[in-house]
Amino acid sequence: MRWVGSAALLPLLVLAACSSTDAPTQTAATPAVSRIRQSVARTESAGTAHLVQTSVDRTTIGATATHPESTTSVVAVGDVRFAGPDASLTITSRSALATGTPSTSTSQTVYIGDHVYAHVPPQPTWSEAGRSSVSFPYLGAVPTRTLETTTGPVTDDGSRTVDGQPTTEYSVPVPRSVRADRLTDSENRPYTVRFTTAPFTLSVWLDHTGRVVRTSGSFVVTSQSTGSVQETTTATLSAFGQPVRIVAPTVASGG
Repeated sequence: MRWVGSAALLPLLVLAACSSTDAPTQTAATPAVSRIRQSVARTESAGTAHLVQTSVDRTTIGATATHPESTTSVVAVGDVRFAGPDASLTITSRSALATGTPSTSTSQTVYIGDHVYAHVPPQPTWSEAGRSSVSFPYLGAVPTRTLETTTGPVTDDGSRTVDGQPTTEYSVPVPRSVRADRLTDSENRPYTVRFTTAPFTLSVWLDHTGRVVRTSGSFVVTSQSTGSVQETTTATLSAFGQPVRIVAPTVASGG
């Protein structure tokens, strides 16, 4: 997931969140498929959650997967309100080129519906970083509809422990996707970013209530602007139903 602009937005509000996908083969809903389809509603019924999302991108323009041209690792920590979905996050990004000194930055980002706000030090004030045509991707590598509409085959991989609690791990196939993302920059100028994501397998961990507590996936995305990007993204949800405070910040005049 590519983090765009100085505002360090969540990686293009998910490269794998496709606008069109290859049609999957229709199969009867197994118990595992049914449980995955129901998991989004059961997760969102909690109202809120705490989110930790990690993402590692390896760009291979003019390079190889084992010797990438650049690597970017991002950690986003904060709270999510599913009704928006809205989020308030502290984001730490570390970028390293094949040559040169790595750089690290920390910023704050708030998502309210399709509005995105950012506070990027050393700037003292918040700015509206732009608007997004897709919902905030709290599931990490995929949008919620990927789980809600999956036809499988979904594999039950057995019991696992996530952050000290028992869960069941599932493997969910994600088909090839093609996306045209229409965004606006901080000066309200429109631009379009197009991505193609190769098929991959998403790991999903559900707790005893059927809520999603973790997802993880590795995939390859290609586009005209970034070439080939190999990404691994993991999202972990906890503290379901706890009070959160997610409000639009005061934006500096002209921001």
